[in-house]
Amino acid sequence: MQTGTFALLVKDHELVKGIIEELLDTPASARTRRRDLLNTLKQELQAHENLEERLVYPELESRKSTHGLTLEAYQEHHVVDLLLQELDSLDFQDEDWKAKLTVLQETLLHHVREEEDELFPKAEKVLSKDQLRHIEQQIGQAKGA
Repeated sequence: MQTGTFALLVKDHELVKGIIEELLDTPASARTRRRDLLNTLKQELQAHENLEERLVYPELESRKSTHGLTLEAYQEHHVVDLLLQELDSLDFQDEDWKAKLTVLQETLLHHVREEEDELFPKAEKVLSKDQLRHIEQQIGQAKGA
């Protein structure tokens, strides 16, 4: 588990991955459980994306070494949002539902890997200690940590 500025965001990543795993393991007949898990997933992802797009990405978009990764991250959030909308509109028993959820999982795993392995480490190099501390405090306040 990562410590420091982005630890709470990494914790979110772990939570979301767990929710998706649980969704994938839930049978199509468990409609109420799938609905509840999907709603939880949507809430968690929306809150997480909001934090990143409000507190982290703007600082990194203006830096040459993180500009491209940041633009890609915004687009990955957009793709995740589209997939969530599509999942929400499909019947849980439709065979495409689980396939679409798997694509969402793959998209999120790619996004998380890029953030944790590339974007966050680069952020810690290009941002000042004060900027990093400020971001960490804002994330903590937003999450009530």
